[in-house]
Amino acid sequence: MDLSKAIADVQKAAETDKTGSGQSHVELLEAVRRLSLAAETPAETLMRMRFESAAIRLALEGGFLDTIVAADGKVITASEIAKATGYDELLIARIMRLVTWTGICDEAGERQYRAIEETRLVVTPGLAGGEKHHYDLFFPIGANLVDYMKATKFHQFPKKPEQQSPWEATFKMGFFEYFAANEDQRKYFDDYMAVRRKGLSSWHEVFPMASQLVPGFNTSNSDAVLLVDVGGNWGHELQSFQKTYPDAPGRLILQDLPIMTEKFGGKAPSGIEVMTYDFFTPQPVKGARAYYFRNICHDWPDEDCRRFLSNTAKAMTKGYSRLLIDEYVLPNTGAPIRGSSMDFLMMCFCSGIERTRRQWEDLLGACGLEIVKVWGNRTDYEQVIEAKLIE
Repeated sequence: MDLSKAIADVQKAAETDKTGSGQSHVELLEAVRRLSLAAETPAETLMRMRFESAAIRLALEGGFLDTIVAADGKVITASEIAKATGYDELLIARIMRLVTWTGICDEAGERQYRAIEETRLVVTPGLAGGEKHHYDLFFPIGANLVDYMKATKFHQFPKKPEQQSPWEATFKMGFFEYFAANEDQRKYFDDYMAVRRKGLSSWHEVFPMASQLVPGFNTSNSDAVLLVDVGGNWGHELQSFQKTYPDAPGRLILQDLPIMTEKFGGKAPSGIEVMTYDFFTPQPVKGARAYYFRNICHDWPDEDCRRFLSNTAKAMTKGYSRLLIDEYVLPNTGAPIRGSSMDFLMMCFCSGIERTRRQWEDLLGACGLEIVKVWGNRTDYEQVIEAKLIE
Protein backbone atom coordinates (compact mmCIF):
# COMPACT_ATOMS: atom_id res chain seq x y z
CA MET A 1 0.00 0.00 0.00
CA ASP A 2 1.13 3.56 -0.74
CA LEU A 3 2.41 5.23 2.45
CA SER A 4 0.62 8.52 1.80
CA LYS A 5 -2.70 6.74 1.32
CA ALA A 6 -2.13 4.71 4.50
CA ILE A 7 -1.55 7.92 6.48
CA ALA A 8 -4.70 9.47 5.04
CA ASP A 9 -6.69 6.34 5.93
CA VAL A 10 -5.53 6.57 9.55
CA GLN A 11 -6.51 10.23 9.76
CA LYS A 12 -9.93 9.51 8.30
CA ALA A 13 -10.52 6.56 10.64
CA ALA A 14 -9.36 8.58 13.66
CA GLU A 15 -11.89 11.31 12.89
CA THR A 16 -14.66 8.69 12.70
CA ASP A 17 -13.70 6.89 15.91
CA LYS A 18 -15.21 9.26 18.47
CA THR A 19 -15.75 6.81 21.34
CA GLY A 20 -12.88 4.30 21.11
CA SER A 21 -15.36 1.46 20.77
CA GLY A 22 -17.59 -0.13 18.19
CA GLN A 23 -16.83 -0.97 14.58
CA SER A 24 -15.27 2.45 13.91
CA HIS A 25 -12.57 1.60 16.45
CA VAL A 26 -11.96 -1.74 14.72
CA GLU A 27 -11.48 0.14 11.44
CA LEU A 28 -9.05 2.57 13.09
CA LEU A 29 -6.93 -0.31 14.42
CA GLU A 30 -6.90 -1.92 10.98
CA ALA A 31 -5.86 1.38 9.38
CA VAL A 32 -3.01 1.74 11.86
CA ARG A 33 -1.91 -1.83 11.13
CA ARG A 34 -1.89 -1.13 7.40
CA LEU A 35 0.15 2.03 8.00
CA SER A 36 2.75 0.03 9.92
CA LEU A 37 2.94 -2.51 7.11
CA ALA A 38 3.26 0.27 4.52
CA ALA A 39 6.12 1.89 6.43
CA GLU A 40 8.02 -1.33 7.13
CA THR A 41 10.21 -3.22 4.74
CA PRO A 42 9.28 -6.90 4.35
CA ALA A 43 12.33 -7.88 6.40
CA GLU A 44 11.26 -5.51 9.19
CA THR A 45 7.77 -6.99 9.24
CA LEU A 46 9.12 -10.51 9.58
CA MET A 47 11.59 -9.53 12.31
CA ARG A 48 8.85 -7.81 14.33
CA MET A 49 6.78 -11.00 14.39
CA ARG A 50 9.39 -13.44 15.67
CA PHE A 51 10.45 -13.09 19.27
CA GLU A 52 8.18 -10.80 21.30
CA SER A 53 6.07 -13.59 22.82
CA ALA A 54 9.13 -15.45 24.08
CA ALA A 55 10.52 -12.32 25.75
CA ILE A 56 7.21 -11.52 27.47
CA ARG A 57 6.81 -15.12 28.65
CA LEU A 58 10.32 -15.10 30.17
CA ALA A 59 9.71 -11.73 31.82
CA LEU A 60 6.58 -13.20 33.44
CA GLU A 61 8.24 -16.44 34.47
CA GLY A 62 11.23 -14.62 35.97
CA GLY A 63 9.03 -12.21 37.90
CA PHE A 64 10.59 -9.19 36.17
CA LEU A 65 7.26 -7.58 35.32
CA ASP A 66 5.77 -8.32 38.75
CA THR A 67 8.79 -6.61 40.33
CA ILE A 68 8.39 -3.58 38.08
CA VAL A 69 4.69 -3.34 38.94
CA ALA A 70 5.49 -3.68 42.65
CA ALA A 71 7.59 -0.50 42.39
CA ASP A 72 4.23 1.29 42.15
CA GLY A 73 5.01 3.62 39.25
CA LYS A 74 8.57 4.43 40.31
CA VAL A 75 11.56 3.75 38.09
CA ILE A 76 13.33 0.49 38.91
CA THR A 77 16.68 -0.68 37.56
CA ALA A 78 17.75 -4.02 36.16
CA SER A 79 20.12 -4.31 39.09
CA GLU A 80 17.22 -3.94 41.55
CA ILE A 81 15.15 -6.48 39.61
CA ALA A 82 18.11 -8.87 39.72
CA LYS A 83 18.32 -8.58 43.50
CA ALA A 84 14.58 -9.17 43.85
CA THR A 85 14.36 -12.15 41.49
CA GLY A 86 17.80 -13.79 41.62
CA TYR A 87 18.30 -13.55 37.84
CA ASP A 88 21.37 -12.05 36.17
CA GLU A 89 21.22 -8.29 35.51
CA LEU A 90 22.46 -8.65 31.93
CA LEU A 91 19.86 -11.33 31.20
CA ILE A 92 17.13 -9.04 32.52
CA ALA A 93 18.35 -6.13 30.39
CA ARG A 94 18.45 -8.26 27.24
CA ILE A 95 14.94 -9.65 27.76
CA MET A 96 13.47 -6.29 28.78
CA ARG A 97 14.96 -4.62 25.70
CA LEU A 98 12.43 -6.52 23.58
CA VAL A 99 9.62 -6.37 26.12
CA THR A 100 9.77 -2.56 26.26
CA TRP A 101 9.83 -2.41 22.45
CA THR A 102 6.47 -4.17 22.38
CA GLY A 103 4.92 -1.42 24.53
CA ILE A 104 4.22 -3.73 27.48
CA CYS A 105 6.51 -1.70 29.76
CA ASP A 106 8.17 1.74 29.71
CA GLU A 107 11.95 2.00 29.24
CA ALA A 108 12.75 4.99 31.45
CA GLY A 109 16.50 4.98 30.78
CA GLU A 110 19.44 2.65 30.34
CA ARG A 111 18.45 -0.53 32.19
CA GLN A 112 15.65 1.42 33.86
CA TYR A 113 11.95 0.53 33.70
CA ARG A 114 8.60 1.89 34.80
CA ALA A 115 5.22 0.13 34.92
CA ILE A 116 2.46 1.44 32.68
CA GLU A 117 -1.15 0.31 32.36
CA GLU A 118 -0.18 -2.57 30.04
CA THR A 119 2.39 -3.83 32.56
CA ARG A 120 -0.14 -3.85 35.37
CA LEU A 121 -2.64 -5.69 33.18
CA VAL A 122 -0.29 -8.39 31.93
CA VAL A 123 0.68 -9.49 35.46
CA THR A 124 -2.94 -9.99 36.61
CA PRO A 125 -3.78 -13.70 37.01
CA GLY A 126 -6.16 -13.72 34.05
CA LEU A 127 -3.93 -12.07 31.48
CA ALA A 128 -0.74 -13.68 32.78
CA GLY A 129 -2.60 -16.98 32.54
CA GLY A 130 -3.47 -16.18 28.94
CA GLU A 131 0.17 -15.49 28.03
CA LYS A 132 1.32 -18.70 29.70
CA HIS A 133 -1.50 -20.75 28.17
CA HIS A 134 -0.85 -19.60 24.63
CA TYR A 135 2.94 -19.63 24.76
CA ASP A 136 3.50 -22.85 26.71
CA LEU A 137 1.07 -24.85 24.61
CA PHE A 138 1.24 -23.32 21.16
CA PHE A 139 5.02 -23.12 20.85
CA PRO A 140 5.56 -26.90 21.22
CA ILE A 141 2.80 -27.42 18.65
CA GLY A 142 4.31 -24.75 16.40
CA ALA A 143 7.70 -26.46 16.52
CA ASN A 144 6.05 -29.62 15.12
CA LEU A 145 3.69 -28.02 12.59
CA VAL A 146 5.95 -28.18 9.54
CA ASP A 147 6.76 -31.88 10.03
CA TYR A 148 3.09 -32.54 10.82
CA MET A 149 1.98 -30.80 7.63
CA LYS A 150 4.53 -32.69 5.54
CA ALA A 151 3.50 -36.02 7.00
CA THR A 152 -0.29 -35.59 6.97
CA LYS A 153 -1.15 -32.75 4.56
CA PHE A 154 -2.74 -31.32 7.74
CA HIS A 155 -5.84 -32.95 9.23
CA GLN A 156 -8.12 -29.99 9.94
CA PHE A 157 -10.85 -32.35 11.16
CA PRO A 158 -9.15 -35.68 11.98
CA LYS A 159 -11.04 -38.93 11.58
CA LYS A 160 -10.40 -40.86 14.79
CA PRO A 161 -8.61 -43.03 15.64
CA GLU A 162 -6.56 -43.17 12.44
CA GLN A 163 -5.76 -39.45 12.30
CA GLN A 164 -4.39 -37.05 14.90
CA SER A 165 -4.72 -33.32 15.37
CA PRO A 166 -1.60 -31.12 15.74
CA TRP A 167 -2.30 -31.06 19.49
CA GLU A 168 -2.50 -34.85 19.76
CA ALA A 169 0.61 -35.31 17.61
CA THR A 170 2.51 -33.03 20.01
CA PHE A 171 1.19 -33.94 23.46
CA LYS A 172 0.15 -37.56 22.78
CA MET A 173 -3.26 -37.04 24.40
CA GLY A 174 -6.47 -35.10 23.82
CA PHE A 175 -7.08 -31.46 24.74
CA PHE A 176 -9.18 -32.09 27.85
CA GLU A 177 -7.12 -35.12 28.89
CA TYR A 178 -4.08 -32.86 28.94
CA PHE A 179 -5.69 -30.34 31.28
CA ALA A 180 -6.85 -33.11 33.59
CA ALA A 181 -3.22 -34.26 33.87
CA ASN A 182 -1.60 -30.79 34.12
CA GLU A 183 -3.01 -28.71 36.96
CA ASP A 184 -0.80 -25.65 36.37
CA GLN A 185 -1.89 -25.36 32.75
CA ARG A 186 -5.51 -25.94 33.73
CA LYS A 187 -5.26 -23.02 36.18
CA TYR A 188 -3.69 -20.76 33.54
CA PHE A 189 -6.53 -21.67 31.18
CA ASP A 190 -9.27 -21.15 33.78
CA ASP A 191 -7.80 -17.82 34.93
CA TYR A 192 -7.69 -16.62 31.33
CA MET A 193 -11.21 -17.78 30.50
CA ALA A 194 -12.52 -15.94 33.57
CA VAL A 195 -11.36 -12.54 32.25
CA ARG A 196 -11.26 -13.02 28.50
CA ARG A 197 -14.45 -11.03 27.95
CA LYS A 198 -13.98 -8.58 30.81
CA GLY A 199 -15.05 -5.09 29.79
CA LEU A 200 -17.13 -6.35 26.87
CA SER A 201 -20.91 -6.25 26.66
CA SER A 202 -22.63 -9.43 27.81
CA TRP A 203 -24.47 -11.52 25.23
CA HIS A 204 -27.90 -10.37 26.48
CA GLU A 205 -26.85 -6.75 25.97
CA VAL A 206 -25.51 -7.45 22.47
CA PHE A 207 -28.73 -9.33 21.73
CA PRO A 208 -31.54 -7.34 23.43
CA MET A 209 -33.30 -10.36 24.88
CA ALA A 210 -35.70 -8.24 26.93
CA SER A 211 -37.07 -6.39 23.91
CA GLN A 212 -36.78 -9.15 21.31
CA LEU A 213 -38.01 -12.32 23.02
CA VAL A 214 -39.58 -11.50 26.38
CA PRO A 215 -42.55 -9.57 24.90
CA GLY A 216 -43.66 -12.55 22.79
CA PHE A 217 -43.15 -15.12 25.53
CA ASN A 218 -45.97 -17.62 26.14
CA THR A 219 -47.19 -16.53 29.58
CA SER A 220 -50.34 -18.69 29.37
CA ASN A 221 -48.30 -21.79 30.26
CA SER A 222 -46.79 -21.73 33.76
CA ASP A 223 -44.23 -24.38 32.71
CA ALA A 224 -43.06 -22.47 29.63
CA VAL A 225 -39.29 -22.16 29.23
CA LEU A 226 -37.77 -18.80 28.39
CA LEU A 227 -34.13 -19.77 27.95
CA VAL A 228 -32.06 -22.97 27.73
CA ASP A 229 -28.27 -22.60 28.06
CA VAL A 230 -26.93 -25.68 26.25
CA GLY A 231 -23.48 -26.77 27.44
CA GLY A 232 -23.51 -23.85 29.86
CA ASN A 233 -20.89 -25.10 32.32
CA TRP A 234 -21.39 -23.30 35.68
CA GLY A 235 -24.30 -21.24 34.35
CA HIS A 236 -22.55 -17.87 34.50
CA GLU A 237 -24.41 -16.62 31.42
CA LEU A 238 -27.82 -17.58 32.81
CA GLN A 239 -26.97 -15.97 36.13
CA SER A 240 -25.85 -12.79 34.38
CA PHE A 241 -29.12 -12.68 32.44
CA GLN A 242 -31.11 -13.37 35.61
CA LYS A 243 -29.31 -10.59 37.48
CA THR A 244 -29.95 -8.09 34.69
CA TYR A 245 -33.58 -9.13 34.15
CA PRO A 246 -34.84 -10.47 37.51
CA ASP A 247 -38.48 -10.05 36.47
CA ALA A 248 -38.23 -11.90 33.16
CA PRO A 249 -40.94 -14.59 32.95
CA GLY A 250 -40.45 -18.31 32.37
CA ARG A 251 -38.07 -21.06 33.37
CA LEU A 252 -34.31 -20.88 32.97
CA ILE A 253 -32.60 -24.23 32.28
CA LEU A 254 -28.88 -25.01 32.38
CA GLN A 255 -27.81 -28.14 30.48
CA ASP A 256 -24.46 -29.90 30.53
CA LEU A 257 -22.82 -33.32 30.78
CA PRO A 258 -22.83 -35.29 34.07
CA ILE A 259 -19.18 -34.43 34.75
CA MET A 260 -20.34 -30.82 35.08
CA THR A 261 -23.84 -31.06 36.53
CA GLU A 262 -22.70 -33.41 39.31
CA LYS A 263 -20.50 -30.60 40.64
CA PHE A 264 -23.61 -28.74 41.75
CA GLY A 265 -24.33 -31.51 44.25
CA GLY A 266 -28.07 -31.04 43.85
CA LYS A 267 -27.82 -27.34 44.73
CA ALA A 268 -28.59 -25.38 41.58
CA PRO A 269 -28.21 -21.60 41.46
CA SER A 270 -31.38 -19.89 42.65
CA GLY A 271 -34.03 -19.66 39.95
CA ILE A 272 -32.12 -21.94 37.54
CA GLU A 273 -32.87 -25.59 36.80
CA VAL A 274 -29.86 -27.84 36.19
CA MET A 275 -30.42 -30.67 33.71
CA THR A 276 -27.97 -33.38 32.66
CA TYR A 277 -27.92 -33.50 28.88
CA ASP A 278 -25.68 -34.59 26.00
CA PHE A 279 -26.43 -32.38 23.00
CA PHE A 280 -25.73 -35.27 20.63
CA THR A 281 -29.01 -36.77 21.84
CA PRO A 282 -32.56 -35.43 21.22
CA GLN A 283 -33.26 -32.15 23.03
CA PRO A 284 -35.76 -32.93 25.84
CA VAL A 285 -36.90 -29.32 26.34
CA LYS A 286 -39.47 -28.65 23.62
CA GLY A 287 -40.70 -25.27 22.45
CA ALA A 288 -38.49 -22.98 24.54
CA ARG A 289 -38.43 -19.34 23.57
CA ALA A 290 -34.65 -19.44 23.10
CA TYR A 291 -31.80 -21.98 23.05
CA TYR A 292 -28.38 -20.48 23.73
CA PHE A 293 -24.99 -21.90 22.67
CA ARG A 294 -21.85 -20.06 23.71
CA ASN A 295 -18.49 -21.08 22.20
CA ILE A 296 -19.76 -24.60 21.48
CA CYS A 297 -19.80 -24.81 17.70
CA HIS A 298 -16.23 -23.61 17.26
CA ASP A 299 -15.04 -26.79 19.01
CA TRP A 300 -16.62 -29.03 16.38
CA PRO A 301 -16.48 -29.60 12.60
CA ASP A 302 -19.60 -29.05 10.51
CA GLU A 303 -20.56 -32.73 10.54
CA ASP A 304 -20.87 -32.80 14.34
CA CYS A 305 -22.45 -29.34 14.52
CA ARG A 306 -25.17 -30.45 12.13
CA ARG A 307 -25.97 -33.33 14.46
CA PHE A 308 -26.42 -31.36 17.67
CA LEU A 309 -27.90 -28.23 16.09
CA SER A 310 -30.46 -30.40 14.32
CA ASN A 311 -31.40 -31.89 17.68
CA THR A 312 -32.17 -28.38 18.91
CA ALA A 313 -33.95 -27.41 15.68
CA LYS A 314 -36.29 -30.40 16.08
CA ALA A 315 -37.26 -29.15 19.54
CA MET A 316 -37.99 -25.58 18.39
CA THR A 317 -41.44 -24.22 17.61
CA LYS A 318 -41.74 -22.60 14.20
CA GLY A 319 -42.40 -18.86 14.36
CA TYR A 320 -41.74 -18.76 18.12
CA SER A 321 -38.42 -20.33 19.18
CA ARG A 322 -35.02 -18.80 18.49
CA LEU A 323 -31.53 -20.28 18.42
CA LEU A 324 -28.87 -17.92 19.79
CA ILE A 325 -25.22 -18.68 18.97
CA ASP A 326 -22.57 -16.59 20.73
CA GLU A 327 -19.41 -16.90 18.63
CA TYR A 328 -17.20 -15.17 16.11
CA VAL A 329 -18.77 -14.34 12.77
CA LEU A 330 -15.76 -13.63 10.59
CA PRO A 331 -16.26 -11.30 7.62
CA ASN A 332 -16.03 -13.20 4.35
CA THR A 333 -13.03 -10.99 3.49
CA GLY A 334 -10.79 -8.73 5.56
CA ALA A 335 -11.18 -10.66 8.82
CA PRO A 336 -9.63 -8.87 11.86
CA ILE A 337 -6.60 -10.35 13.60
CA ARG A 338 -8.43 -11.48 16.75
CA GLY A 339 -10.90 -13.80 15.03
CA SER A 340 -8.35 -15.00 12.48
CA SER A 341 -5.88 -15.84 15.26
CA MET A 342 -8.57 -17.67 17.22
CA ASP A 343 -9.46 -19.70 14.13
CA PHE A 344 -5.81 -20.74 13.72
CA LEU A 345 -5.57 -21.59 17.41
CA MET A 346 -8.75 -23.69 17.29
CA MET A 347 -7.42 -25.55 14.26
CA CYS A 348 -4.20 -26.47 16.06
CA PHE A 349 -5.56 -27.06 19.58
CA CYS A 350 -8.82 -28.94 19.17
CA SER A 351 -9.54 -29.25 15.45
CA GLY A 352 -12.18 -26.56 15.74
CA ILE A 353 -13.05 -23.64 13.48
CA GLU A 354 -14.21 -20.02 13.67
CA ARG A 355 -16.71 -19.53 10.84
CA THR A 356 -17.41 -16.77 8.36
CA ARG A 357 -20.88 -15.38 7.78
CA ARG A 358 -21.23 -17.58 4.68
CA GLN A 359 -20.12 -20.69 6.57
CA TRP A 360 -22.68 -20.00 9.30
CA GLU A 361 -25.43 -19.59 6.70
CA ASP A 362 -24.51 -22.92 5.10
CA LEU A 363 -24.26 -24.76 8.43
CA LEU A 364 -27.55 -23.47 9.81
CA GLY A 365 -29.32 -23.95 6.50
CA ALA A 366 -28.37 -27.63 6.56
CA CYS A 367 -30.19 -27.88 9.91
CA GLY A 368 -33.38 -26.25 8.66
CA LEU A 369 -32.50 -22.88 10.19
CA GLU A 370 -31.95 -19.40 8.82
CA ILE A 371 -30.23 -16.34 10.24
CA VAL A 372 -32.60 -13.59 11.38
CA LYS A 373 -29.80 -11.19 12.31
CA VAL A 374 -26.22 -11.09 13.53
CA TRP A 375 -26.14 -8.85 16.61
CA GLY A 376 -23.02 -6.95 17.65
CA ASN A 377 -21.21 -3.75 16.76
CA ARG A 378 -17.67 -5.13 16.42
CA THR A 379 -16.47 -7.72 13.92
CA ASP A 380 -13.30 -8.40 15.96
CA TYR A 381 -15.21 -9.94 18.89
CA GLU A 382 -17.85 -12.61 19.32
CA GLN A 383 -21.33 -11.69 18.11
CA VAL A 384 -24.75 -13.22 18.69
CA ILE A 385 -26.40 -15.01 15.78
CA GLU A 386 -30.19 -15.07 16.02
CA ALA A 387 -31.66 -17.94 13.96
CA LYS A 388 -35.11 -19.43 13.47
CA LEU A 389 -36.66 -22.39 11.72
CA ILE A 390 -37.03 -21.81 7.99
CA GLU A 391 -40.65 -20.89 7.30
